Amino acid sequence: MADVKVNPSNGKHSLGGSKDAELEDIDSNLYDVFTTDKNLAAARAAYPDYDWFACFSVKDKKGNYSTISYTLKFDRPSSGKLYYYYNGTVHPLEYVDTDNKRNKRRVKATLNVGDPPIGMR
Repeated sequence: MADVKVNPSNGKHSLGGSKDAELEDIDSNLYDVFTTDKNLAAARAAYPDYDWFACFSVKDKKGNYSTISYTLKFDRPSSGKLYYYYNGTVHPLEYVDTDNKRNKRRVKATLNVGDPPIGMR
């Protein structure tokens, strides 16, 4: 799968997927968001018992991966810990409750990694 640009709507970049993931706090005048599978196969192979539900890239307008801080929101899991995959290993990521969306409870986490697969375990 090639990178697919995600156009923002109301300040949100919708990634979709099984947990209706979306990114916020990204200035679309300076950065682009893409859905991708760049590191997804490696994450799934190294950690097959994780539920990898989103894979995306945040790049500046020149196409370089960005390390800006942004917010990831997704449907609240019934249980589990959140991780992102980077440089061949998983890293824990704390999340907190946030506003509901279409009567579904949601959570949010803050990241600054430009191209991470995101998963739960």
